Amino acid sequence: QYLGGNELSRPDVCSYHAVIKACAASANKNSPNGKEALLLAISTVKNMKKSDSFHPNSKSYLLLVQCCTKLLPVGGDREKALRSVFSSCCQGGLVDQKVLSAFQSAVTSETYYQEVVKNAPSYMGEKTLPESWTRNLGYRVRMQQSKGGMRSPVISVNGTVVASTAYNDYRMRRRWSKKNQKLLQGGRSS
Repeated sequence: QYLGGNELSRPDVCSYHAVIKACAASANKNSPNGKEALLLAISTVKNMKKSDSFHPNSKSYLLLVQCCTKLLPVGGDREKALRSVFSSCCQGGLVDQKVLSAFQSAVTSETYYQEVVKNAPSYMGEKTLPESWTRNLGYRVRMQQSKGGMRSPVISVNGTVVASTAYNDYRMRRRWSKKNQKLLQGGRSS
């Protein structure tokens, strides 16, 4: 309908996510429709990338990792597909704890080591994700010079958030905005 000119039926991020979820739910590893469903899910994310108004977010990639996990049997093709999805997520700067956890549980420990841990920078004695992998998560990483002049990473390779002033500031701004919204709606401050 949107392509026919109905502006009210314009798809949003939730619409795209619903398509990916439906693809994952429509088939299984042994189903002949599994490959078609996976290709539809991948093309949905590609369409999001091409969209003028809605781009994939970390949840888009999480759903795509889950879709690959559900629709592909364990083996080389699945590892290859998951590596490709994770690489695209890294390039987009959208790797969060959920994507990292889903990727870790879907691939072999050797693949996880090769893709994530092997070349991870160290921050205060802990291996962390490169800043470029998390740059578009919605909060800015505070510039802090460390060895090599790199920005401070936020998420460790095991998925925990490294204490970061920028991340804590982001969380407090969200809490304050929720509290202020409640006050504006007539609620009491607690």
